[in-house]
Amino acid sequence: MAGAAYAGLAIRDAAMIRGGAPGRLRPIPAALLRAELTVAVAACITGLGPLLASRPAGSAAPQRASTVENARRGAVALLFALHTVRFAIYLSPGRGRRPAPQSGTSDAAPSGCAS
Repeated sequence: MAGAAYAGLAIRDAAMIRGGAPGRLRPIPAALLRAELTVAVAACITGLGPLLASRPAGSAAPQRASTVENARRGAVALLFALHTVRFAIYLSPGRGRRPAPQSGTSDAAPSGCAS
């Protein structure tokens, strides 16, 4: 069921936010992470309606999609678009994480190490 994918993304995003990932990310990826969590929760909530109103086998399905179904489809499309953009940023070198703070160390090898 596709709803499990939305729920999985929502749980993973919530865990990342709770673990402090936005503080380690640049502003745009951090905002995308928060937006992805919001949209994943919306996709989960709008996906509950069809799940709770499931029909027995053989009953006629409605001819037109309802407003809730259209909202679910939009949320799912936006969720995977956000996820794809965020993932593309992470795969780009130096784009996702904030640079590590400089601690005043030099690039020279420590004494006693072979070069």
